Amino acid sequence: MLLRSGVPSLGDYGEWTYHGVLLRDVLQGHADAAYALKNYPVPNSLTVAGLGVLMLVLPWKIAMKVWLLCELGLGLVCMQQLQRASGRLQGWRVVVLAGAMLLGTTFWFGFTNFMFGIYLAMLLCSMLLQGVESRWRYASLLLLIFFSHMIPFGFAVLVLGLYAAQTGRWKLLWQTGPAFAVTAWYFAGRMAHGNADGRAGMVAAAPYLTGQFLLYKVNSYLKCWGFVNPAIGGEDSVLLKVAGAKVFVLLFVLNGIVALGVLGLLALEARRAIKERTSQRFFWAAVSGFLLVSLLMPGAMAGISDPGGRMLQVAVWCGVCLAVARGRWLGEVLGGCAFVLLAVNCWMLQTVAMGVPMTGSTGGKIPAHVREFAHVYYSSKDAYLWDVETGQREREIFPTALFLKR
Repeated sequence: MLLRSGVPSLGDYGEWTYHGVLLRDVLQGHADAAYALKNYPVPNSLTVAGLGVLMLVLPWKIAMKVWLLCELGLGLVCMQQLQRASGRLQGWRVVVLAGAMLLGTTFWFGFTNFMFGIYLAMLLCSMLLQGVESRWRYASLLLLIFFSHMIPFGFAVLVLGLYAAQTGRWKLLWQTGPAFAVTAWYFAGRMAHGNADGRAGMVAAAPYLTGQFLLYKVNSYLKCWGFVNPAIGGEDSVLLKVAGAKVFVLLFVLNGIVALGVLGLLALEARRAIKERTSQRFFWAAVSGFLLVSLLMPGAMAGISDPGGRMLQVAVWCGVCLAVARGRWLGEVLGGCAFVLLAVNCWMLQTVAMGVPMTGSTGGKIPAHVREFAHVYYSSKDAYLWDVETGQREREIFPTALFLKR
């Protein structure tokens, strides 16, 4: 398909590029008649805003790649700052585990706004953990996080509130004012437009609070980590076809080990901080609270697909950055496992981008729900790039993004 060889194989890459072109056209004074720019602030819009501006000076084929590099760079900086806040920045395992998170399932799905929000929330947490005092930095960060994604925004507000309660610095809460004002404007605007942003059709979760529902939650947690199982179109797992069933099962089990290890590490650090009443206890209270509440979240809410899974990722990633840096032996094990997953992810990214033959059966004795674990689909998104190349502008777009289809 057109542009395939030059495009990273990331799920939403094509659609976010498409939105960026739409905004570029608006900024250049020739907006497309098929879409309307929303007249209220939108949380899921940072990537579109950034791409629209970049495309004023760069070709659209290059702009999205530059944006991804900026995202990964920001992620490394924010992770390092949060790790430094522990006071015991450790070596290779911090870098390896950070790399596994940077190139994990969320990255492959192309959730760029969500990832930006997580990184900025890490930066805010690191400032609080180091006791940084400022009259405007927290307010500015909260606004940026709001325009990234609502879930990291909620986590950042919770952390700031718990920090104020722990330290008695209640004046800090005034810095939430601009972000809360924009939030109120956002909800008023979307309701005035018939709740246009509230249609999240991606997730059809199991019946609420059933055994199947809890398995769905476990699946969301496992997908936080480095195991990626790419698929092209409606075909079976590329990983199974390229690497074989034994390697697939090995990586699946390795991902489970990382997930269990991280859960244990987070529990140990949260227990220590809260029991010993350390200065970090506000942070671990926020992480623990988000993890617990995520278990009760439905499959879709307020326009957000799988909000519980998103809450899990915000809390876990922030917690891991701080916990692994403390130097427990468990961090060594997790770092080693994550290195394997990171290496395979980099290999798969290149393999899928170059195209693979999709012939033959891969099922064997592996159950279907295991074969489909961590699937990320790509080819349907190439159609957006085709339309940008040919000048067509008629495709359906995210209802939670900056534009509405007329």
